[in-house]
Amino acid sequence: MAASVGIDYSGLKDALREIGKVDPALRRQITKDIKSAMDPLVSAIKDSIPSSPPLTNQKHNGRTAWKNESKNVVVKVDTRKARKRNVSLGAQYESIGTVKITAKGAALSMTDMAGRGPNQTRNKNPLRARPNFANDLTSKLRSPSRFMWARSDDYLDEITHRVDLIVQEVMNETNKRIVKR
Repeated sequence: MAASVGIDYSGLKDALREIGKVDPALRRQITKDIKSAMDPLVSAIKDSIPSSPPLTNQKHNGRTAWKNESKNVVVKVDTRKARKRNVSLGAQYESIGTVKITAKGAALSMTDMAGRGPNQTRNKNPLRARPNFANDLTSKLRSPSRFMWARSDDYLDEITHRVDLIVQEVMNETNKRIVKR
C-alpha cells in the first residue's frame, strides 16, 4: 500500500474527462500544469527523504532495500470512474483524490508509515517479525507519516491556491466547449 496525499475538487473529474474527449492536447497540458503546481510539495518531500538508508538493515539487494527512494514520489491526476461494484451502490466516482502525490516502492512506503497501525510487527512469523522497526524509525526520523503528510501541511494552502487557478481555467474551458456544442 502506498502512502499518498490527495486534494479533491468536485466537478473536476467530469471537466477533465469532457476536455479529454474534445481536446486531448489541452487535457494533457492541464495535467502538466496541475503536476507543476505540486512541485513545491514534491521537492519538499524529496528533500525530507534521506539519501542513505535510515536503518542499517535496509542495506541489501532485495525488494525492500533503500535505493534512491526520492525518485519514488509521483504526482498523478486521476479521473477514474467508480468500479462496477460501487456503481450498484450509487457511486459515480471512487472516493479518491483527483490529484494524488504518492510514495511508491516498498522501502519508502514502509519507512513512511511504520508504526501507524495497531499491529506493530505486521507478521505472525516470529522469524520475520520486526517489533522494533517502527520504534527505531521514530527515534531516528519522526513519528509516522515521516515524509508525506509531515511536509504537506506546510504547503497545502499554496498548492490549493495554485490548483484552484488551474481548476477555474478548466471549468471556463469546459463551459466554452459545452456552449460550442
